[in-house]
Amino acid sequence: MSFSLPKYFGVNEHKMDPKFRVSIPSAWRPEDGEQLILRNLTDCSIPHIQVLTEAALAKAIADIEKTECTSGQMRDAIQLLYRSIQIVRISNQGKLQIPKEWSLQANIPAESKVILSGSGEYFEIYEPSVFSAIDSAQKSSVSGTMAHTHLFPK
Repeated sequence: MSFSLPKYFGVNEHKMDPKFRVSIPSAWRPEDGEQLILRNLTDCSIPHIQVLTEAALAKAIADIEKTECTSGQMRDAIQLLYRSIQIVRISNQGKLQIPKEWSLQANIPAESKVILSGSGEYFEIYEPSVFSAIDSAQKSSVSGTMAHTHLFPK
């Protein structure tokens, strides 16, 4: 059985520049001409920015279409998803432009530190204290439910 790591893994700390741009690690940059999709999210009252590939967005749409919902509910979910995204490209300098309004909604002012957190098929951008709280909560939850695997000790 073969296994390969997903594109987005690990955690990187960077700084938002004065123009609301953040440097993306070179391993995370898309191939020439490939677009990325920004999604402005607030999950469980936690504001952040999700960065997806076109393939990850297609998978999200396919997941919606596989649900046990009516066609109208699926259409509404897909429309809501499309309304929450913006297509972007990485600059030649490796920087990702975040819309100022989105950055401020995620509590990330210009010239502040940000955390880029890999999530397999996508990555997320957080204000550091928000990421720290999420990371601690996830570690606590996973170490309890997955202790039997010995991968996540208590």
